[in-house]
Amino acid sequence: MSALLELQSVSKRFGGVTAVRDVSFWMERGETLGIIGPNGAGKTTLLNLISGALPVSGGRILFCGEDITGLPPDQICRRGIGRTHQIPQPFGNMTVRANVMVGCLYGRTKRISIEEAERRADRILQVVGLAAHAARRAGDLTLLERKRLELARALSLEPRLILLDEIAAGLTPQELPALKALICELRSSGLSMIIIEHVFEFLCDLCGRVLVLDWGETIAEGPPADVVRNPRVIRSYLGSREKSARDTPAPAGGGEDRPARDLHAGPAGGAPLLRVESIDVFHGALQALFGVSLEIRPGEIVALIGANGSGKTSTVLSIAGVLRPARGEIHFEGRRIDGLPPDRIVELGVAQCMEGRHIFPEFTVQENLEIGAYARRARPRARDNLDLAYDLFPVLYERRRRPGRALSGGEQQMLAIARALMADPRLLILDEVSLGLAPVVIDRLYEAIGRINRRGVAVLLVEQNVHRSLAIAHRGYILERGRVGLAGSAAELAASAYLTERYFGL
Repeated sequence: MSALLELQSVSKRFGGVTAVRDVSFWMERGETLGIIGPNGAGKTTLLNLISGALPVSGGRILFCGEDITGLPPDQICRRGIGRTHQIPQPFGNMTVRANVMVGCLYGRTKRISIEEAERRADRILQVVGLAAHAARRAGDLTLLERKRLELARALSLEPRLILLDEIAAGLTPQELPALKALICELRSSGLSMIIIEHVFEFLCDLCGRVLVLDWGETIAEGPPADVVRNPRVIRSYLGSREKSARDTPAPAGGGEDRPARDLHAGPAGGAPLLRVESIDVFHGALQALFGVSLEIRPGEIVALIGANGSGKTSTVLSIAGVLRPARGEIHFEGRRIDGLPPDRIVELGVAQCMEGRHIFPEFTVQENLEIGAYARRARPRARDNLDLAYDLFPVLYERRRRPGRALSGGEQQMLAIARALMADPRLLILDEVSLGLAPVVIDRLYEAIGRINRRGVAVLLVEQNVHRSLAIAHRGYILERGRVGLAGSAAELAASAYLTERYFGL
C-alpha cells in the first residue's frame, strides 16, 4: 500500500534563514503522527508547507501518490487535506452552523445545495459535540467550544488528512480529556492526523509515532516512549547541562563593570525591585496565566522557563504593560504599574527586548539605538549608553551606518538588546534572545548579559535553553500551563527532576 503522505527532502528558506531543512517522512492511511520540538524548531512552518500556505524551497510533497508541491492551498484542500490553527479564528459574527457550512459549500469540487450543506453541517456539529450550539454566534463560544468548532470546520472539507496545530493550547487540565476523547473518536473512524502539540502527555496518548524537529531538522523519530528518553531530544528542549556550565562566562570585572560576585548567591537582602502578585491574564477567551507570582531583587538575574505555551511571554508582556492583568497586581520599586501604558513603564526603568527582535529595518544601526533613548530618563545618559552598546557589541559600531535589514540574525539580536539598554533600565527583560541563533553567537550574547548585570541592571531572562539560562541566573521560576510549578535557586532547579518530568511527562 502506498503512503498517504510523503515528504522528500523538503526545505524552506526565508532569505538567509533555513526554517526547515531536508525533512523526509511518510505516513500511512489511518495513522496519527505527532510532531514535537522546541520553540522555533520549524513545526508550524512544516504544516504550512504541507497545506500550501507557504511555497516549498526544495524537495517534494506527495499526497495519495500525487505530487502536490507548489499547488495553492485551495487545491490542496480539495484533494483532502484540512487543518486547524493554533488560535481559532472563526467568523465571529456568523452562527456556529454557518461557519461549518462555509466549508461544506466551498471546500469541495462538487457543488451542493444550501439545504444539503446545512444537513452536513448539523451532522458534523453532532460529531464534535456542538449540535446544541448551532444557532449561537461563534464569537460568543468558550475556548474549548472554539477548538471544537475549529475541528468541525476542518471536517467540513471531508478530509483524508487533518493537520492539528496545537489544538490543546490554552485549555485547562480539566478541559483536555474532552478534547482528547473527540480526537480519539476521529482517529478510530480511520481519519489520518498530524498533531503538533506541546502538552506532551496529550500527544503520547494519541500518536503511535513521533517526529522531533530542532533547528528545522529531524533529530529523532519513533514511538513516544522512546523519543522522550532520547538524550538528543532532551538536550534540544533543556540544553546541555555540561556545555552550559562550561561555556557560560561568569561575570568578571573590567572597564566600568562592577566587581565579580557569586552568580548563584543572589543580591543580599533589600526590597524587591519587581513584584508580581497573583496575576490572571487573558487573550480574549483564552486564559494564559493563572495566579502567577514572582519577584526580582535589585541586581538579580531571574530565569523564567517552561515549555512553549506555558505563559512566559504573557508574563513579560504583562510586566511591560502590553497586556493588562484581569486580576492581581504588579509593583516596580514599590509603585503599582499594572494598568500603566508601556511608555510610562519604560520611563520608570523597565525595558524589554522582545522575542523576534523587532528592529527598524530601514533605519541605520545608530538610528535604531538613538530611538531607544527616547525616554526622558534615558536622554541624559544617551551618549554613555551608546558607548556601552558599542563596547558590548563591537560589530554594531563597525556596522553603525548600515540599515538594520543588512545585519545577520545574530547582529540584529545584538542590536535589539543594545536598543533596550539605551532606555537606561534598572530591569531588562530579555525574551528568547537565543532563538534561532548559532552557538557561537549565543556565547557572545550571554557574555554580554553577564556584563550588563554586573553593572547593576537586574535581568528577567526568558529562554528556551533551560540549562544555559540557569547557568547564569541567581534564581528561576518554572511555568507550567500558565501557573508557577516550581521556584528556587538556579542550582536547585537545574538539579531537579521536575524539569524533565514537566517537559516530557517522564
